Amino acid sequence: MRKNRRHKHDRHFLITVSDKRQTRHFKIPKFLKPTLITLSVAMLIGLLGSNYLAFTQRNQLLETRHQASELESAFVKLSSKNSSLNLKLEQNDTEKEVMSEVIAQMEQISGVDSGINTSILDRLTAISDHFASKELVFAELDYRVDSLEESIGLDNENLDESEVDLATRIELAQLNISQQKLVHDSIPNGYPTRNIGVTSTFGKRIHPTTKQSSFHNGIDLRAPEGTEIYATADGVVKQASFNKLSGNRVALAHNLGFESRYAHLSEMKVKVGDVVQKGDVIGLSGSTGRSDGPHLHYEVRYLDKAHNPIDFLKWEFGNQEIFSNVRGIQWESLISLLNKQISRPTLQLSQVVHQ
Repeated sequence: MRKNRRHKHDRHFLITVSDKRQTRHFKIPKFLKPTLITLSVAMLIGLLGSNYLAFTQRNQLLETRHQASELESAFVKLSSKNSSLNLKLEQNDTEKEVMSEVIAQMEQISGVDSGINTSILDRLTAISDHFASKELVFAELDYRVDSLEESIGLDNENLDESEVDLATRIELAQLNISQQKLVHDSIPNGYPTRNIGVTSTFGKRIHPTTKQSSFHNGIDLRAPEGTEIYATADGVVKQASFNKLSGNRVALAHNLGFESRYAHLSEMKVKVGDVVQKGDVIGLSGSTGRSDGPHLHYEVRYLDKAHNPIDFLKWEFGNQEIFSNVRGIQWESLISLLNKQISRPTLQLSQVVHQ
């Protein structure tokens, strides 16, 4: 009897489920155990599959949103470019209108009638052909005189051009050019060598040989041994001698208190008292005196005070910037004096001899 009861008990297995309220026991026949395991595994696989599917769909949704964001950004950029293109097209239309108006004025002045439907290029060609005559020559000459007057600073604003003929304007320009040439030839300007490389500037520096801080009264210009050195203005040779620091040196006295100095020369081509003109060769570059190699030491002085030569090197004919860049010089008084000199009659040597 006991054996039968135990055998009957072995045909079930117990499942216990507990919560806060109570505990429940369920007897399940053993023959259902494989089925329950299969169902549990299937539920687990289904749960994992649904989670994987949800994860995959979420990633696809994020990717779709990212692509949508990129498309939106590209659309904004494309819209901006489109707006910019439309603005440029509008500007081109405005420029064409302005050009058409200018051409119409030119046609009116020249008397050329190309027709309303003619292209802009053909209209310009017709105007150009019209002015390829004597009238164009005079217009070009008048323009060149205007440019010349502007470049040399000749003020003709107060002159009535209808009363001043072209010949008179050219004569006035020539007179002004003569005045400027006198200034340009009297005061040091331009480079004293053909090679314009600057190796050491004006002002405080570490001396290349003593390695000590000192004030550089001029500039050093790149000049291989034997390079020709030119006078930067008309003048008289004030000094041509050797110095243990400057080596062979030449000093030129110029008009109105200016002086230029050239040092470390290998050879001096002038002597004290010689009269030189701007561009004359006064020596050859070298490395004499206290020098670390061939070069030219160049100075510009006014009343014995050293000024930065760079401003004088860059001074070109017709350029008036030096008068505002270089301080400490009464330029207005100097130019006034030069103008008086050019207006005086030229004194010939023969006149002096016969007096």
